[in-house]
Amino acid sequence: MINRFLFLILMGLSVFSINAFQWPVSEISVLASFGQNEFGSFLKGINLGGSPQDVKALDSGELVFYSHQAESPLDLPSGLGTYVIYQHNNGIRSLYGHLQDNSILTDKLIVSLEDVIGKTGNTGMDPGSMLYLQLIDTGFKKYINPLLSLPLLNDQLKPRIKNVYILSHGEKIILNPKTNIKSGVFGLCADIRDSGVNTDFYNPLAPFSISLYLNGENLANINFESLKVVEGNMLLQESDGISFEELYKNDWEYFLGEFEFNPGDVMIEISVKDFSGNEGVKLIPLKITD
Repeated sequence: MINRFLFLILMGLSVFSINAFQWPVSEISVLASFGQNEFGSFLKGINLGGSPQDVKALDSGELVFYSHQAESPLDLPSGLGTYVIYQHNNGIRSLYGHLQDNSILTDKLIVSLEDVIGKTGNTGMDPGSMLYLQLIDTGFKKYINPLLSLPLLNDQLKPRIKNVYILSHGEKIILNPKTNIKSGVFGLCADIRDSGVNTDFYNPLAPFSISLYLNGENLANINFESLKVVEGNMLLQESDGISFEELYKNDWEYFLGEFEFNPGDVMIEISVKDFSGNEGVKLIPLKITD
């Protein structure tokens, strides 16, 4: 599994510029995270909530495009309402959606870190006051998880691993040490939820990474680092090109892969990390029979 900081190094020199990005709002409340299930597809950015507040650019940059909801009823990037896009160094673009209508700073082509570029709003498809933030690497033509490039949040809560189950002939079998399983090939799934950050209510998010071990052998790694469109399909790039349909069983249940369970003792270990380095681990010992 690639941790947050190693991933930034492996990304190349462009990482060092985006790693210094500032949060676009002062009150930070993460409502939805990169790659999570949003209306049956991967979320390509993050949603930030909180009271109505000023929005600043992640870094100095050049205005590329903007759209007022009232002027664009079709809303080109669907559902974003009033939004603005800036170009930064090394081919990185940032997009800010759901802004208050007519709040965008449009008379300044080059903005600095201090400039207020708009205000959080409720334009577009999402209810309530929020900001949708998206990062695009135009050189590699992919979406980058913004949480890789922003200062760490003060998050002390571990991700939760709830039910772990196998799929057998269409049947869902919850795993625990008393589960009787005969040898065979099964799909392995887990219900995983990362706690929302700085929210006053339970608001699960997608994690940063999921790793699966069988008897100590690492057999699967899923990392929510970047998304790329390949032959018309949106894929998690650093996770063997997993598509949304392959990964999600429902909102919070993830398909970890198909594995052979041979007779004998088997230890399943699932490790889940969030962006602050908090780790949740679940161990399930099983006895597989002939």
